[in-house]
Amino acid sequence: MASSPQITNYTIGKGECYFKKTGDTTWRHLGNVPEFEFTPEVETLEHFSSMSGVKTKDRTVTLSKSGTLRVVMEEWTSRNLALVVLGDVSQDAAGREVIEIFSQTAISGKFLFKGTNDVGPRYQWEFNGVDFLPGSSINPIGEEWGQLEASGEIAAVAGSFGTITKIAEEGEEASEPLSEIEVGSE
Repeated sequence: MASSPQITNYTIGKGECYFKKTGDTTWRHLGNVPEFEFTPEVETLEHFSSMSGVKTKDRTVTLSKSGTLRVVMEEWTSRNLALVVLGDVSQDAAGREVIEIFSQTAISGKFLFKGTNDVGPRYQWEFNGVDFLPGSSINPIGEEWGQLEASGEIAAVAGSFGTITKIAEEGEEASEPLSEIEVGSE
Protein backbone atom coordinates (compact mmCIF):
# COMPACT_ATOMS: atom_id res chain seq x y z
CA MET A 1 0.00 0.00 0.00
CA ALA A 2 1.53 3.29 -1.11
CA SER A 3 1.16 5.93 1.59
CA SER A 4 1.56 9.69 1.16
CA PRO A 5 3.67 11.40 0.10
CA GLN A 6 4.39 9.17 -2.90
CA ILE A 7 4.54 10.19 -6.58
CA THR A 8 3.07 6.82 -7.63
CA ASN A 9 -0.22 8.01 -6.06
CA TYR A 10 -0.61 10.60 -8.87
CA THR A 11 -2.95 9.32 -11.54
CA ILE A 12 -3.86 9.81 -15.17
CA GLY A 13 -7.24 8.10 -15.31
CA LYS A 14 -8.21 5.54 -17.94
CA GLY A 15 -10.70 2.73 -17.74
CA GLU A 16 -13.61 0.71 -19.05
CA CYS A 17 -17.29 1.29 -18.29
CA TYR A 18 -19.98 -1.38 -18.03
CA PHE A 19 -23.73 -1.28 -17.43
CA LYS A 20 -26.07 -4.07 -16.33
CA LYS A 21 -29.69 -3.14 -16.90
CA THR A 22 -32.13 -4.32 -14.22
CA GLY A 23 -33.26 -7.80 -15.21
CA ASP A 24 -30.16 -8.54 -17.34
CA THR A 25 -27.73 -11.26 -16.28
CA THR A 26 -24.59 -9.88 -17.96
CA TRP A 27 -22.67 -6.63 -17.96
CA ARG A 28 -22.57 -4.66 -21.24
CA HIS A 29 -19.39 -2.81 -22.24
CA LEU A 30 -20.24 0.79 -23.17
CA GLY A 31 -17.30 1.12 -25.57
CA ASN A 32 -14.97 4.11 -25.52
CA VAL A 33 -16.02 6.52 -22.75
CA PRO A 34 -13.83 9.66 -22.75
CA GLU A 35 -15.67 11.14 -19.74
CA PHE A 36 -17.02 9.46 -16.60
CA GLU A 37 -17.84 11.64 -13.61
CA PHE A 38 -19.28 10.87 -10.20
CA THR A 39 -20.64 13.84 -8.25
CA PRO A 40 -21.45 13.11 -4.60
CA GLU A 41 -24.16 15.32 -3.11
CA VAL A 42 -24.74 15.85 0.60
CA GLU A 43 -27.45 18.03 2.12
CA THR A 44 -26.61 19.36 5.58
CA LEU A 45 -28.32 21.34 8.33
CA GLU A 46 -26.17 23.79 10.25
CA HIS A 47 -26.82 24.98 13.79
CA PHE A 48 -25.57 28.28 15.17
CA SER A 49 -25.29 29.23 18.82
CA SER A 50 -27.05 32.49 19.69
CA MET A 51 -25.56 32.80 23.19
CA SER A 52 -23.08 35.57 22.30
CA GLY A 53 -22.88 38.74 20.20
CA VAL A 54 -21.73 36.92 17.08
CA LYS A 55 -23.45 33.68 16.26
CA THR A 56 -21.06 30.77 15.82
CA LYS A 57 -21.62 27.47 14.11
CA ASP A 58 -21.53 24.68 16.67
CA ARG A 59 -22.92 21.71 14.75
CA THR A 60 -23.51 20.38 11.25
CA VAL A 61 -25.53 17.25 10.57
CA THR A 62 -26.10 15.36 7.35
CA LEU A 63 -29.72 15.23 6.20
CA SER A 64 -29.34 13.35 2.93
CA LYS A 65 -26.76 11.62 0.71
CA SER A 66 -27.07 11.15 -3.04
CA GLY A 67 -25.03 11.41 -6.16
CA THR A 68 -25.05 11.55 -9.92
CA LEU A 69 -23.07 9.89 -12.69
CA ARG A 70 -22.27 11.50 -16.01
CA VAL A 71 -21.14 9.24 -18.84
CA VAL A 72 -20.09 10.41 -22.32
CA MET A 73 -20.03 7.55 -24.82
CA GLU A 74 -18.51 7.68 -28.30
CA GLU A 75 -19.80 4.40 -29.70
CA TRP A 76 -23.18 4.82 -31.40
CA THR A 77 -24.57 1.35 -30.76
CA SER A 78 -28.32 0.73 -30.55
CA ARG A 79 -28.10 0.02 -26.82
CA ASN A 80 -26.07 3.18 -26.12
CA LEU A 81 -28.55 5.24 -28.15
CA ALA A 82 -31.43 3.59 -26.28
CA LEU A 83 -29.79 4.54 -22.98
CA VAL A 84 -29.77 8.26 -23.88
CA VAL A 85 -33.31 8.38 -25.34
CA LEU A 86 -34.98 6.15 -22.70
CA GLY A 87 -35.71 3.61 -25.37
CA ASP A 88 -36.19 -0.09 -25.94
CA VAL A 89 -34.37 -1.92 -28.74
CA SER A 90 -36.28 -4.35 -30.94
CA GLN A 91 -36.01 -5.68 -34.48
CA ASP A 92 -38.31 -4.96 -37.40
CA ALA A 93 -39.37 -7.52 -40.01
CA ALA A 94 -36.18 -6.89 -42.02
CA GLY A 95 -33.99 -7.62 -38.96
CA ARG A 96 -32.94 -3.97 -38.44
CA GLU A 97 -32.58 -2.67 -34.90
CA VAL A 98 -35.29 -0.16 -34.00
CA ILE A 99 -35.22 2.07 -30.91
CA GLU A 100 -38.56 3.22 -29.51
CA ILE A 101 -37.84 6.75 -28.19
CA PHE A 102 -39.13 7.49 -24.64
CA SER A 103 -40.65 4.05 -24.22
CA GLN A 104 -39.32 4.06 -20.62
CA THR A 105 -39.34 6.66 -17.84
CA ALA A 106 -35.81 5.74 -16.72
CA ILE A 107 -33.30 3.02 -17.48
CA SER A 108 -32.18 1.42 -14.23
CA GLY A 109 -29.38 -0.94 -13.36
CA LYS A 110 -25.83 -1.24 -12.04
CA PHE A 111 -22.80 0.68 -13.30
CA LEU A 112 -19.17 -0.43 -13.15
CA PHE A 113 -15.94 1.43 -13.92
CA LYS A 114 -12.73 -0.60 -14.01
CA GLY A 115 -9.51 1.45 -13.94
CA THR A 116 -6.97 0.44 -16.59
CA ASN A 117 -4.57 3.38 -16.20
CA ASP A 118 -0.79 2.90 -16.38
CA VAL A 119 -0.03 5.93 -14.19
CA GLY A 120 -1.18 5.77 -10.58
CA PRO A 121 -3.21 3.26 -8.60
CA ARG A 122 -6.15 1.54 -10.30
CA TYR A 123 -9.61 1.35 -8.77
CA GLN A 124 -12.86 -0.36 -9.61
CA TRP A 125 -16.03 1.65 -8.89
CA GLU A 126 -19.34 -0.20 -8.69
CA PHE A 127 -22.64 1.61 -8.21
CA ASN A 128 -25.47 -0.66 -7.00
CA GLY A 129 -28.36 1.37 -8.41
CA VAL A 130 -28.41 3.99 -11.16
CA ASP A 131 -31.44 5.50 -12.88
CA PHE A 132 -30.17 6.87 -16.21
CA LEU A 133 -31.87 9.83 -17.87
CA PRO A 134 -30.89 11.76 -21.01
CA GLY A 135 -27.98 14.09 -20.17
CA SER A 136 -27.76 16.54 -23.04
CA SER A 137 -28.66 17.16 -26.64
CA ILE A 138 -27.74 14.56 -29.26
CA ASN A 139 -26.22 15.88 -32.47
CA PRO A 140 -26.07 13.39 -35.36
CA ILE A 141 -24.49 16.09 -37.62
CA GLY A 142 -21.08 17.59 -36.94
CA GLU A 143 -17.43 18.06 -37.76
CA GLU A 144 -16.20 16.33 -34.58
CA TRP A 145 -16.58 12.80 -33.21
CA GLY A 146 -20.19 12.29 -32.18
CA GLN A 147 -20.91 11.72 -28.50
CA LEU A 148 -23.82 10.40 -26.46
CA GLU A 149 -24.23 11.69 -22.91
CA ALA A 150 -26.31 10.12 -20.16
CA SER A 151 -26.70 11.19 -16.55
CA GLY A 152 -27.68 8.83 -13.78
CA GLU A 153 -29.12 9.37 -10.34
CA ILE A 154 -27.43 7.09 -7.80
CA ALA A 155 -29.70 5.05 -5.52
CA ALA A 156 -28.82 3.02 -2.45
CA VAL A 157 -29.68 -0.68 -2.74
CA ALA A 158 -30.10 -2.45 0.60
CA GLY A 159 -28.48 0.58 2.24
CA SER A 160 -25.38 0.64 0.02
CA PHE A 161 -24.64 3.05 -2.82
CA GLY A 162 -21.74 0.91 -4.02
CA THR A 163 -18.02 0.33 -3.53
CA ILE A 164 -14.61 1.52 -4.67
CA THR A 165 -12.02 -1.27 -4.68
CA LYS A 166 -8.30 -0.77 -5.21
CA ILE A 167 -7.29 -3.38 -7.79
CA ALA A 168 -3.61 -2.45 -8.26
CA GLU A 169 -0.81 -0.09 -7.37
CA GLU A 170 1.11 1.60 -10.18
CA GLY A 171 3.25 -0.99 -11.97
CA GLU A 172 1.42 -4.00 -10.49
CA GLU A 173 -0.78 -6.47 -12.31
CA ALA A 174 -4.42 -5.72 -11.53
CA SER A 175 -6.48 -8.19 -9.61
CA GLU A 176 -9.47 -9.12 -11.71
CA PRO A 177 -12.74 -8.58 -9.78
CA LEU A 178 -14.50 -8.27 -13.15
CA SER A 179 -13.32 -11.72 -14.30
CA GLU A 180 -16.08 -13.30 -12.23
CA ILE A 181 -18.69 -11.22 -14.08
CA GLU A 182 -19.88 -12.36 -17.48
CA VAL A 183 -19.66 -9.58 -20.04
CA GLY A 184 -22.27 -9.72 -22.79
CA SER A 185 -21.94 -8.48 -26.35
CA GLU A 186 -23.87 -5.72 -28.11
